[in-house]
Amino acid sequence: MLFYKYVLIGFLVLFSLSLGAQPKSTLKEEAKAFIATEHYEDAIQTLERSRQLVRSDEESQFLIAVCYYQLNRLEEAQALLASLTTADKSPYPECWLYLGKILHAQQQFAEAAAHYKLYLRTLRPDHPNRPMIIEEIRRCDNGLRLRFHDARAIVENMGAQVNTSGDEFAPVLSPSRSTQLYFSAVRPGNSGGPRDKDTRPDEKFGRFLSDMFYTQLEGGQWQEAKALHSLLNSPQHEHLIGFAGQGQVLLYYQGWNWERGEIFADTFQQSEQRTLTTTPLLAPVRGQNGEQQLFSYNDTLIIFASRKPGGYGGLDLYQTSFRDGRWLAPVNMGPIINSAFDETTPFLARDGKTLYYSTNDSKKSIGGLDVMRTVYLPEAARWSPPVNMGLPINSADDDTHFRLARDGFTGFLASSRKDGLGQRDLYVAYFTKYRQEMEPPTFSFIASPPAAPVASTPVVNQPVPKPPVSVPVAPSPTTNAYTWQTRSSSLNTAVRPTWLVSLAEQAKQFPEDHLVLTCYVPQNLQGALSSELYSALQLLTTYSRTLESNGIKAERIFIRALAHSEQDYQIDAHFAPVATSFSTRSVPVIGVEQAKSPANNALEEALCYKVQVMSVQRSVSDVKLSQRPQLMLEQASSSPYQRFTAGAFSNFAAADNFRRELISTGYRGAYVVPYLYGRRLEKGEAAQYLSSFPDLRNFLGR
Repeated sequence: MLFYKYVLIGFLVLFSLSLGAQPKSTLKEEAKAFIATEHYEDAIQTLERSRQLVRSDEESQFLIAVCYYQLNRLEEAQALLASLTTADKSPYPECWLYLGKILHAQQQFAEAAAHYKLYLRTLRPDHPNRPMIIEEIRRCDNGLRLRFHDARAIVENMGAQVNTSGDEFAPVLSPSRSTQLYFSAVRPGNSGGPRDKDTRPDEKFGRFLSDMFYTQLEGGQWQEAKALHSLLNSPQHEHLIGFAGQGQVLLYYQGWNWERGEIFADTFQQSEQRTLTTTPLLAPVRGQNGEQQLFSYNDTLIIFASRKPGGYGGLDLYQTSFRDGRWLAPVNMGPIINSAFDETTPFLARDGKTLYYSTNDSKKSIGGLDVMRTVYLPEAARWSPPVNMGLPINSADDDTHFRLARDGFTGFLASSRKDGLGQRDLYVAYFTKYRQEMEPPTFSFIASPPAAPVASTPVVNQPVPKPPVSVPVAPSPTTNAYTWQTRSSSLNTAVRPTWLVSLAEQAKQFPEDHLVLTCYVPQNLQGALSSELYSALQLLTTYSRTLESNGIKAERIFIRALAHSEQDYQIDAHFAPVATSFSTRSVPVIGVEQAKSPANNALEEALCYKVQVMSVQRSVSDVKLSQRPQLMLEQASSSPYQRFTAGAFSNFAAADNFRRELISTGYRGAYVVPYLYGRRLEKGEAAQYLSSFPDLRNFLGR
């Protein structure tokens, strides 16, 4: 962490002064110079050139232990520091500090706090390090409380093909390819070679500056990272920020240091079309002021970190919106999010209201910068109190640049945790449950006018949509296949079905199965079909609550509303088994009884693909949407969102073609979703059904 770098530099200065009246050790002075420039391996090699320094000089031994710590060689550092603290002479106080750091990194929070307190006792009351050590003790206390929380994810290092002994950070998944990841790195071989603090070439003590890279996922493994084009990477720092212009524009920071640079936009031109200049970002985010940690949402909102005067202290998060053809003045996001510490690396999920960011606020963090989650509450016009994402997303070191993938199960972050290969490594997080915030709703607290933040954003000529033709609807369900069914002439006159209680009792005999409640709505209505489907879903919600009150968990209930060709409203229920093989049973299972009827279509097959068009949280009267074929509105009882889907296909290829058609007509967020026995199948579940439904392999490999 940055604090410990300053502690170490101060320690080196102190010892240099204390040796002023003594014969100087050339080797030690050279080693200190290497440590100050973060060349830890060189520092160790320099000191090891003298056996006497290594064996009997306590200062040299301490310096070697610090280098071991910085190189993630914790066991060697701990053994050397322990030997120094048991020596006859009083050890350097910083030995207790680094022992505390090692224990902190190993998540031994109580033991780490004890060593921090030992170091604290050696400091005079006015010592500048005292407040920072007290904050570390608070972080250990936070860690003690959070380590007993349920793990939400499995976190893995992305491996030596991606990470090095250098510094990898800022992972950004490609907006068009879920198997391609961009990132930035300070590593040997970068453009311009090693440079000193004044950016002059320095082969001995200089450090490389950051370049931009990408890696691809093949056969379940991330491949060797490759640098971006040489006209993007230069001798300066390049830091990849993200994408704009519907994924057609790459945003990146460029500068000789992290405080004075500029943010540019690249439009993925071919090599022979590139020039030596790129287009600056036309937004009130100032790279010249170090404002380079930003996130662009929907081309109309930018959230960024800044040290603007008038903030709450350190880096604060600000937002600026694009309105009426211009960017508004940035606004501080307020004291619920910001603190006297640093808040940085924001990520706004697809729902437009769930914000992730990192902070080192000692009231919330368990060590360094931690990833937090907060949700905007439109009714109260404020953000919810931030919640620490806990272990293993966070660690005792800096955890930043967190972003979720579109699949809702995968996340990426940069972390300096001590099990890594270098300073910061890239990690992938696999969540055990779908992150609902990755559903893109139609309505959000963020207005999104159709504009782009950069002048160079290309205009894509969209094909003119064809006039609607006859819209296919779901065939009338086969009544003799259902045990539970009721009809009504309108939703207002619909009576709560008497069979709900018996349905709940039957469901208890098949505790692993899901229940699917369906409301069929007449196609020929005067109003918009989208509004009627929403009303039907609201009615099914009351029925699902009855099932819950009779002992059926909400996670087992799936409700859906769709149109059919009859004049009455029809409500029915069926079971959706979670296993592909099951014994014959008396209850109706979609895809078994229903599929026998030649009148049924792909929607009633065991495996069906549809295309999600949008997510909503209120009624939508949309004529264009109502004209989509096989329009359906669905909701899992455990989810706050209703999701419109269209089409019904028996194979992934046909569904994917329909998805492209929807995107060309303006539904940019459309994507394919499989349904098994009428229930939505999340991507994380699909692999277990491959043997029975081989076409799912095409869905998983998209």
